[in-house]
Amino acid sequence: MGSSRSAKARSGWILRRAAAIAAGLCAGRSAVAVETPGDSDKSLPCRPTIACTADLVPAGFFEVETGGFYSRLGGGGRLLDDPVLLKQTILPFLQLQVGSNGYTVTESSPRAAAIHYFDDVIVGPKFHLVYQSTYVPSLSVSAQSSLPARSAGQDGALLVAYASKDLGPIHADLNVGLEAFWGAVGSDAAAQPYVALALSTNLVDPVGFLVEGYVFSAARPYAPRDGGIRPAITLTPRPWLVFDFGGDAGFYPSIREYSLFVGMTIVPVILWRPGPPRA
Repeated sequence: MGSSRSAKARSGWILRRAAAIAAGLCAGRSAVAVETPGDSDKSLPCRPTIACTADLVPAGFFEVETGGFYSRLGGGGRLLDDPVLLKQTILPFLQLQVGSNGYTVTESSPRAAAIHYFDDVIVGPKFHLVYQSTYVPSLSVSAQSSLPARSAGQDGALLVAYASKDLGPIHADLNVGLEAFWGAVGSDAAAQPYVALALSTNLVDPVGFLVEGYVFSAARPYAPRDGGIRPAITLTPRPWLVFDFGGDAGFYPSIREYSLFVGMTIVPVILWRPGPPRA
């Protein structure tokens, strides 16, 4: 228990420090004081889906995504976690992201003892390259590093390419990623490529619907293969506040039978607004 509390404290410090650095970067950027968002300000959710949008909220916007996730594993095991993703846009084309699956509980079988830990922290930039036009999607890339938050964690990196496009009433987000693992388990490195496609649309304001398909390859001994079809209902009471509710059935029941999740994306504060430079 002591090591679990220490890991959680360490990761919490990393998240707080990253938020403080992002706040410091905005100092002196604008004469406008820190403010709360209005209905002209919009959040851009990534969670609870795998696929994330290629677009960024404007420079100065601080965005938070969090939620709860439950999975029924093969053999009767279970997994619970509370993922969090902090996003601070620094420039129109640059966003700093800090995330983790948070405090996690796993059981390999109904009779196995539960394992409690704070999952590794992911830190890195996301670069917006192209804005969408009539025929071209919005394009971005990100490169993130994994910081072990526990003795059983492992070093790693995550590289992702993003493409997003509005197709009439349908919004599409396509991600192609590669997660690399090394360090804690054995001496060999392993890579886990994946692809995810999410389609979303508004039904009747403020309710929307999304469905996502995704597949991860196996990266033994670090991560098993995974995949599924993930439908969800979205609720947007304000443009800067979005809730998601849904679940999915796994493609590989022997590894993961199904999952249930709830998510929230919010812009709690705008640290500065883009504008002309101060005289």
